[in-house]
Amino acid sequence: MKTELSNGVLTLYPQGHVDSKNAGEFEHLVMAAVDDAPGATVVVDADELEYISSAGLRILMKLMRRTKGKLSVINTIPAVYEIFEVTGFTDLFDVKRRLREVSVEGLEFLGSGANGSVYRLTCDEMIKVFRPGLTLDVIESEREASRAAFMLGVPCAISFDTVRVGEGYGTVYEMFDAATLTERIRERPESLEEYALKAADLFKQLHLLEVPKGTMQDGAAPYYDKLEENADKFSADEMARLRALYDAIPHMDRFVHNDYHTRNIMESSGELMLIDLGDSGTGNPLFDLIHSCLVFRLIGTGSGQVHSDDEISFIGITYGELGRFWNKMLTAYCGDAEAASRLTELLMPYAQLAYLTNSMAHPRLPKALHPVYVDKVRSEVLSREDEMVASVDEMLTFLPKG
Repeated sequence: MKTELSNGVLTLYPQGHVDSKNAGEFEHLVMAAVDDAPGATVVVDADELEYISSAGLRILMKLMRRTKGKLSVINTIPAVYEIFEVTGFTDLFDVKRRLREVSVEGLEFLGSGANGSVYRLTCDEMIKVFRPGLTLDVIESEREASRAAFMLGVPCAISFDTVRVGEGYGTVYEMFDAATLTERIRERPESLEEYALKAADLFKQLHLLEVPKGTMQDGAAPYYDKLEENADKFSADEMARLRALYDAIPHMDRFVHNDYHTRNIMESSGELMLIDLGDSGTGNPLFDLIHSCLVFRLIGTGSGQVHSDDEISFIGITYGELGRFWNKMLTAYCGDAEAASRLTELLMPYAQLAYLTNSMAHPRLPKALHPVYVDKVRSEVLSREDEMVASVDEMLTFLPKG
C-alpha cells in the first residue's frame, strides 16, 4: 500500500484485494501510517482497490474511530462502491465513486452561464461543464440541491452523475427539448409578457413549497458568504451592521432558488423548468426576491449609465426588456402594479447590498472599482439601515399565502 502526506492530509492507496488473507498486513500498514502523521486528515484513495471483504471493512471501521469519524474514501470503482453501499458504510462516512471521464469535443454546444457551459451528450442527456476553479465539493452540492429540489416537486432536470471533463468537472442531466426564456424572448419579443406571467405563477408556487428540515442547505447562506468574503474592506462595526440587515429577515422553511431570471428558467412544451440550482435551499422567499431584483434592476449598473436598448451579455436580453419583464412578473406576483412598485422600492437597498458584495467577490471585477463599491455600500446601504430593518415586516406582507 502506498501513502502520501501533503498539507496535513494523509492519503492511503490500497491496491488489489483486501480480504482475510492480507487484512493483518493491511491493518499494520494503515495504523503505522496514521501513527506517523498525528492530527492529519485521512483519505483513502481506492482508485486501485479491486475488492474489499468484511475483514477489510472492519479495519476501516477502526480507522474511522481513530480519526473520530473524519474519514473519506474516494475514487471507488462501481463494484467496490456497491460493497460499501450494501453494507451501509456509505452512511457511516463519506464514500465517493470514481468519476468517469467525458470529452465534450465535437458535442453540440447548447449554451453557457456564469458557472459553465452546456453540451448535448446523448439524445437523452446533456452535460454542464463547470468553469475552471470550481471545486468538486461545490459541484456536488449543486447536484445534491437539484436532486433535493426534484424530490420536493420543483420542476427541474434530473441530475444523473458527476464526471471528469479534462482537468475539470461536469454534471450530467436529463436532456429535454427546451429553451431558456431569454432565447424564447429573443426569438419572439412579443412573448415577453406571456412568459413574465408564467414566471410569476411559478415563482409563487415555489415560495409556497415547504422544505422538510435537513433536506436542503440554508438559502440565506450565499448572501452571508459573499458578505464575509468582503470583510477586509469594512470595519468590524460596519460588518456587524451589515450582518444585522440580513439577520432582520426571519427564517422560513420555504424553497428559494436564489438565481431566478430569464436565463435560468426554461420552457418545454408550454411548461417552465428551472436550471442552476446551486444556491437554492430553504429560507425566506424575500432572499429570492432580493436576488431577482438585483438581476432585473441592477446588473451592469455599478460601472456607469445604461440604456434601455443595451443588451446585458450575462442575461442575453436588453435592460429595457429585463425591466418590463420584472414589472410584469412582480405585478402578477403581488396582485397589482401599485403593490409591485412598493415592493421594488423596499427591495432595492437589499438588492444593492447583495449586488455590490457579489460584485466585489467576483474575480472579474477590477480591483480599482472596489473602493467605489465600498463607498456605495456605505452611502446607499448603511445610511439606510434603520429604514431597511423596519421595511422587512412590510415586505413579508407581499409573500404568497397558501
